[in-house]
Amino acid sequence: MEKVVINGTPRTELGKKATRALRKAGNTPCNLYGGTETLNFYAPTSAFRKLIFTPDFRVAEINLDGKTYTAIVKDSQYEPILGGLLHLDFQEMVDNVKVKVAIPLKLKGTPKGITDGGVLEIAFKKLNILALPKDIPSVIEVDVAAMQLGDIKRIKDIVIPGVTILHAPSNPFAKVQIPRAVKEEVPTAAAAAAAPAAGATPAAAAPAADKDKDKGKDKK
Repeated sequence: MEKVVINGTPRTELGKKATRALRKAGNTPCNLYGGTETLNFYAPTSAFRKLIFTPDFRVAEINLDGKTYTAIVKDSQYEPILGGLLHLDFQEMVDNVKVKVAIPLKLKGTPKGITDGGVLEIAFKKLNILALPKDIPSVIEVDVAAMQLGDIKRIKDIVIPGVTILHAPSNPFAKVQIPRAVKEEVPTAAAAAAAPAAGATPAAAAPAADKDKDKGKDKK
């Protein structure tokens, strides 16, 4: 797992006035919980950019008051209009305690069905999982190269030791959709192949009609 170092400073004042002063000075107030105690600290807002403005899964290595804590972002608050960062909540990662995190899902390879005219549909960009810190993967990779037209991959197809995926096993996460144009090609070809056989029916009936005419002549 990639780590982002955060050098924090303990907060000595916790009121609204002190919080506004921190933000005005370019800092973001934070909480750290999940360990033996809850800690309040702040750090420069710029220090969090690589941690929160990324599609990748990253953990924070927080240096605070002579100690180092490994933690994940559990909640974040932003300004409703400008979108500036207001507050962060961190959960400390303890070796024997499972944590819930969202991990990026990466599909590997080009499905064979795409070369046959299909379209790959992806239902999830990230998957929520539950695992011990040592078992958390940085990314979940799934090989989809063998997928044919109409094939579907579901959550139950992903098996990672020590990891519980917090989605319904039957949920699809990837499908090679068959476009309408491709669907119509099969019936059209079948209809074209059947046309000559259908056209042969009147011709086969023609001799029978001729025989009826001949019988009429004989009676006269």
